[in-house]
This record gives sequence, C-alpha cells and structure tokens, in this order.
Amino acid sequence: MARDGPPDIAGLSRGGRLSRATLIGIDARSLTGQATGVGRYVKNLVRHMLALEPAARFRLYVPVGDAASLGFADVPGQVEVVALRTPVLDNVFVWSHLRLPAHLARNPVDLLHSPFYTLPAFCPSAAVVTIHDITFELHPEWFTRRARVALRGFAASSARKARHVLTVSECSRRDIMSAYGLPMGRVTAVPLAPDPVFTPVADPAVLTAVMKRYDIQGEYLLHLGSITPRRNIARLLEAFASVLRSRPGLTLVLAGRVEPPSPPAEVEVQRKGLTGAVKVIGYARPEDLPALYSAAAAVVYPSLYEGFGLPVLEAMACGTPVLASDTSCFPEVAGEAALLVDPLDVRALAAGMTAILADPDLRQRLCRAGLARSAAFSWQRTARETLAVYDRALSAAPGTPGSRSAKEAGA
Repeated sequence: MARDGPPDIAGLSRGGRLSRATLIGIDARSLTGQATGVGRYVKNLVRHMLALEPAARFRLYVPVGDAASLGFADVPGQVEVVALRTPVLDNVFVWSHLRLPAHLARNPVDLLHSPFYTLPAFCPSAAVVTIHDITFELHPEWFTRRARVALRGFAASSARKARHVLTVSECSRRDIMSAYGLPMGRVTAVPLAPDPVFTPVADPAVLTAVMKRYDIQGEYLLHLGSITPRRNIARLLEAFASVLRSRPGLTLVLAGRVEPPSPPAEVEVQRKGLTGAVKVIGYARPEDLPALYSAAAAVVYPSLYEGFGLPVLEAMACGTPVLASDTSCFPEVAGEAALLVDPLDVRALAAGMTAILADPDLRQRLCRAGLARSAAFSWQRTARETLAVYDRALSAAPGTPGSRSAKEAGA
C-alpha cells in the first residue's frame, strides 16, 4: 500500500538497538479470556518478532496465566510471562495505571508496548502505543459515556507521551495526527494480516460439524464482528430484508458479541420482522471461524468506520467474496478485491448482496482477487515494521516524549 508519510522503515531492526538483547515489555491482557482481534494481534506479532529478532527478549504482562497457557512455552529463553494479580479492584484502570507501572518501576524494561490505546498514566520506561483507530473522537455518539471518557482521555495522553505511535492503516494515521497534533514522524501505519489459520475449508466433515454447532442451514451471508453502532446493523438488516424477498430461504448470520450501547441484536431483528431469517450466534469460537467464512455465500461488512477491518481480509483468505463499505480504511485495505458500496445507502447494500449472490462471474472474480489481496499482507511484514518502530523509539533523541530527559524537564 502506498504511504504518504516518512520513508518505509522496514528492515532497520537488523543491526539496530534490538541487537543487544533488548527487553521489550508488552501489555498482554488481551491474550487471556475470550480471543479477540487484539489478542490475535499480540500473539502473531510476538511470534513473528521472535523469529526475526532472536537477540530480543519479551516480557508479557497478563492478569493470570503462564507461558504454556498463552502458547509461548517453546521459547522460555526469549519470552517471560509475568502474572500481575490485582486482588482488590481487579479492573483495567487498576491494572494499567497502578499495578503495571508499579511493577515496571521495580523491574524496568527497555521499552514498553501497549497494543490497545492506553499507556500507564505514569510510565517509567520508554513506550510505544498502538492506537488502532480514533472512532471515539470522530463519532463519540457510538460509545457509552464511560467508554467515551476513558478512551478519549487516555488515548490522547498516551499518544502524546509515547515515543512513537503505531496504527494499522494510513486512514487511521492521518486521523490520529490531525486529532492529536502529532508530527508525521511520530506515527507509523503498520498493517495487520490474516492469521495463518485462515485458509479455504473444503472438508465436508469439518463444515458440517461447524454448521451443526451454530444451527446454520442452507445458503447464508455472514457478518462477523462485535455488534456496535458503527457496524451499521440496522441498515444491513433493512437491505437483507429487501434481498430476502427475491431469495427466500437465504439466512443472514450475525456472529459477535453485543457491546454497549447497542441493544441485543434480536431486538432489531424482531422489529424488522426477520425472526427466523436472521441467525444471531453471538461469540464464535476462534477455531470455527475459517469454516464459518468458507461456507458463507458472502461476507457482508458495511461498517461506517474502521481502523483496519480485519474480518474483510480473513474472509478473503478463506476464498469468500466480500461486500464492504467504501469509506474509511476499506478502499486502502480491500482495494478492488471486494465489492465496495456506500454503507448509508440501503439500496446499494441490497444491490451489492444481490449481485454477489446472482452473478457467478462476479463471485469468482472476487474470490480470486480476494485470495491474492489477502496474501499481500503478512505477519512477518507486520513484525518487521514493528521492530523498526521499536528501533526508532529506542534511538529517539533526548527530550523525546517518553525519554528520561523529557520527564526530568517536565518535573
């Protein structure tokens, strides 16, 4: 993908600051509990950085767990898992702003990486933060008051104190620089990639087992992702109702957790008279996702705004045609390998779904283009470019946000 910022810094990690057994701390809370996109980001990133930079060492901070349960038991010399328990008030605030910085002060690292928006309010080490997008700044109405206040305050302060800000697309990079007044050289877009498990599933036994697990029958369209206001579910349902009139028996499967302030998806389904035609399956097991993608007639992802939209690439990697929005990051990520439409235009959404379902040539073109497009993204590239950002952060001149002299100057 084209970059409109500083020169590509990929490949600079070799021979850089990381060649001296650097200790990188990573806030890895997302590796515990139900697997999420951020969890997959952390696991794949660490795995591929280990392969690229054997001199570096990583310390993963989690609430509970060990290297075996997190999948890093085979690299004990490079990965240390530290369980930081908070017996009283065990919540994200206590973890991020009390427990983690207290541990860092006693057990310093060369660089701390927070992969999800928030650095400790007091961060005793140089730091990098990943801000996937700033939807909460651009569309605060899509969030609860509590989430809005927390995200806007902590993301802004984290962006300004970090030595470097990582994000996942040029779209998000431009938004972050504009919203927080950061110079071009402090923010780098490093794209994500589909997990290697996302490949076409053709085994009838596997497909049958997964369909049975979620009680899915016949031809279906799939939307995969948490149910939030930005996911545009009301318009998706309205468009699907229009398609259903000419294609009876079609099912729309909604996979993902409901997040406030969205009501349960069943409420909107019932209100639009689609009970029985829409299957709400909630959180889907990670190991079932390749089959869910592969068996779908198409994946529909009419989100109003995304930082990257990883489900689009995951579906493409499984050989499934994709209908997505023509806004935010989607033209950049999907290119011409998906059918992109205006997410605010219900007729356009319905026409796009109908075209994919009815036109075999279009389906085949999208399938082939999607497989090629998804293959252009790799976790090796993501890891390499992230390591280069670590190098840049560790090499930052005195006075850079997050450096010791900067803290002393502000004392």
